[in-house]
Amino acid sequence: MKHILLALALSLVLLPLLAEEWITIYNDDLSLVRSRFELDLQNGRQEYNFDDITNRINPASVIVTGGGIRVAEQNYEYDLAGKYQIMAKYLDREVMVITKDQSKLRGILKFTDGSSIGIIENGTGRLLVISDSETQWIQLAELPANFYTKPTLHWSLIAPKAGKYPVQMTYLSGGFSWDVTYNTVWDEKTLLLNSWVTINNRSGRAFDDVNLKLIAGDVNQVYTGYNGAGMAADRMKVSAAYEAAAPSFEEKAFHDFHMYTLDQKVSFANNQTKQLELYAPQNVKATAQYEYPVYSNGVKSMIKFKNTAENGAGKPMPKGTIKVYKQDTDGNLEFIGEDSIDHTSKNEEVAINTGTAFDLVASTRVKEQKQVSQRVTERLIQVTLKNNSETKKTINITHQLDTNTTLIQSDLKYTKDSNDKVTFTTDVDPSKELIFTFKERSEY
Repeated sequence: MKHILLALALSLVLLPLLAEEWITIYNDDLSLVRSRFELDLQNGRQEYNFDDITNRINPASVIVTGGGIRVAEQNYEYDLAGKYQIMAKYLDREVMVITKDQSKLRGILKFTDGSSIGIIENGTGRLLVISDSETQWIQLAELPANFYTKPTLHWSLIAPKAGKYPVQMTYLSGGFSWDVTYNTVWDEKTLLLNSWVTINNRSGRAFDDVNLKLIAGDVNQVYTGYNGAGMAADRMKVSAAYEAAAPSFEEKAFHDFHMYTLDQKVSFANNQTKQLELYAPQNVKATAQYEYPVYSNGVKSMIKFKNTAENGAGKPMPKGTIKVYKQDTDGNLEFIGEDSIDHTSKNEEVAINTGTAFDLVASTRVKEQKQVSQRVTERLIQVTLKNNSETKKTINITHQLDTNTTLIQSDLKYTKDSNDKVTFTTDVDPSKELIFTFKERSEY
């Protein structure tokens, strides 16, 4: 088999070195690759193999422009070199098999099934079935046609005259993905927020010194079957010299999405995960809150902030995971929880659920239900809150009303938002229990 691979020779034009490349990576296993290079072509129609592409290329998306050349035909070759692929192309042709005992068997190849091959022996006409485990090597007279070691675009190009032509090729591909991890340190008043982009390259191709863009947002696609960073414990501001040296992303609105362009070129090995800083560290004003959705299993410990410049944020936040750390009295950072956020534009609220509060206990039950009429039902709902800690706690109790349900009575004041979500806010003293009720009416 090694002899076969070493003997491979293509009679097509050799590939030039790529001059420059760009990659735009989207959220949903989608990337746009642009390559700018030069072709040395003859006058008229000629064949050309281009194999510096990803394994996940969408052939129907390929666009080739520049210099007046035309692509008369394009074939995407992905039946790649391998023993069984080559043998399948050699059916009904003569082969020589050398067995482990050095026997030489010549004949016409009739089948290959992955565990054995069958040949009609020269001279005798007998069918010989030879096990792969007994085969030392196989000699073929020549390489079969259409033999490729990598996924390849086979072009039939038409050039108006001989010469060098600048070309730009663009195509869509799978295999690239990116997401954001927000590493934060919480001091009960502010979050020191570092945002890191994690990029995975599973495209089957390495990229050297490419221009990188990221698109945040959900881009619609038609599927057709194609296939933490370290944190500083102190809260010192980052120096201007450090910011200038580190690669950074420039953010801007683009169509109905947000685009992040890296100010330096970057390289990706195949099957590599790379992390880059999205924004410089930000000190964000935030508040700690406790929230109990009625009928849930516990009181959630929340950290919330509004994504505004006044609060130290104010930049579009792509979807990702927020990890929260807190400094202990010994000076070490301890992990206290994480949550995921969706794409969050500026001026919107970010809510981080770090977990269930250990010392706060809550429960809900329907204390009374009454059928007022055939189409009207009333329920008296009781909420019990216990504070087993040593400090007073403020708890927000939330209740989602159905579209046909209204609140008609409550022991506590409440607010209701435009989505009919009701919020009761109350203080619970240390080592105390608080019980309140509210009544809702549903009309059918």
